[in-house]
Amino acid sequence: MRGVVGQAVSRRSLLRLSGAGAGALALPALWGSGGSVAQAAVADAMEAPDLLRRGTFPIGFWWPPPPQETTVARYAEIAEAGFTFVTGGNGVQDRAANEAMLTAATANDLAAVVIDTRISGIASYPPDQWSSVVASTLADYEHSPAFSGINIQDEPNAGMFAQIGTVTELLRDLRPDLLPYVNLFPTYANAEQLGTPTYQDYLDRYVGDVDPAFLSFDHYALFKPSGVRDDYFYNWVLVRDKALRTGLPSWVFIQACEHLAYRLPTEAELRWQINVSLAYGCKGIQYFTYWTPEPPEVFQQALISREGERTPLYDAAALINNDYLRPVGRQLLPLTSESVTHYGETTPPMGVEIFHGDSWVSSASGSAVILSRFFDRPAQRLRWLLVTNRSFDSTASTSLTLGPGVVRAYEFDTGGRYVPRQLDGPPADRVLPVTLEPGAARLFRLHGA
Repeated sequence: MRGVVGQAVSRRSLLRLSGAGAGALALPALWGSGGSVAQAAVADAMEAPDLLRRGTFPIGFWWPPPPQETTVARYAEIAEAGFTFVTGGNGVQDRAANEAMLTAATANDLAAVVIDTRISGIASYPPDQWSSVVASTLADYEHSPAFSGINIQDEPNAGMFAQIGTVTELLRDLRPDLLPYVNLFPTYANAEQLGTPTYQDYLDRYVGDVDPAFLSFDHYALFKPSGVRDDYFYNWVLVRDKALRTGLPSWVFIQACEHLAYRLPTEAELRWQINVSLAYGCKGIQYFTYWTPEPPEVFQQALISREGERTPLYDAAALINNDYLRPVGRQLLPLTSESVTHYGETTPPMGVEIFHGDSWVSSASGSAVILSRFFDRPAQRLRWLLVTNRSFDSTASTSLTLGPGVVRAYEFDTGGRYVPRQLDGPPADRVLPVTLEPGAARLFRLHGA
């Protein structure tokens, strides 16, 4: 997580403040140095980590309850809010605290990504000992059914990619079922932070040097009082393109905490961030943050207060996760993003593709929306269409004219069913009317002739 100009508060900074050790922070010095895309690349033949193939849409967060609050009851509260996995941090990063996290996660059927300073600070060991360090770390946690991944680094500079690649390979050799977890910078990180001239170079080098299992990044776009970052969609354009070309799933952190110049999202703004991410093919949503971090002059409020009280944002997240994201995410998880276009933009954001019509949706009228189409390779006569409200503060009313080859349309009702939709107009000019609450989206399945 990066701050505004001249300020930066990252997950790495939070770990340092909570005593994660200097090894991770010394690594850079030790190591030095949109729109429609072609068919998705074939993924590597290796077995994917469990978190990427469970069939459950991954929903996680940064900054869990602190060690003294790492209890079965607290983790029941996490599960109640619809989260599917937890990640260490906030003091939960040594063996004793990790054991408590794994116990609480197991009791609530949650997966857990462990932060262990032996891995994040592995550069403090001679390279010929890395294999044994990784093996001994894994051995400490392998008894737990919840143990699902190791957090290697957060927001790494490109100079760290060689090391991350080595650790990733060691983890993959020993436990291919575990997720080698790394989260990347957003586009608004500067060249010194990235370690490359451009963000595209950063993504290219990361994939080439690390051979990762997935792509995860953060981008916090909601400024006080009401602004949105100019490069928010551009970040998704670049990540989506890289994910499709490499066959890697993409995950993102959404803004869920008031801090620095970033506002506390409303429920509609949470939905909007999630739906924009789904529109761009996202396969995992993570909240920044769950527990409100220290210090209070930087972080004001998240889902759970520093005192352990639920905030209104917890209730909003629980509603969205349980009633919307989990069922809709499950539908989208196995599908491949085919196109993402923006309709009705008065000033199109940087990098986005503007809607011009095609054989599935020939034209549109009304409010601005994002039109995202997905396909399932064995079902070539079907397309899934996610229609996302471009606005998080006003209702959208849009009419989509379907192509002449579309014979039926069904809407997913989040209860697990696709319900037939009545289409207006003659067979060659059928119209699908769509009304969307602020920040909302609706998923349709289109049947071709």
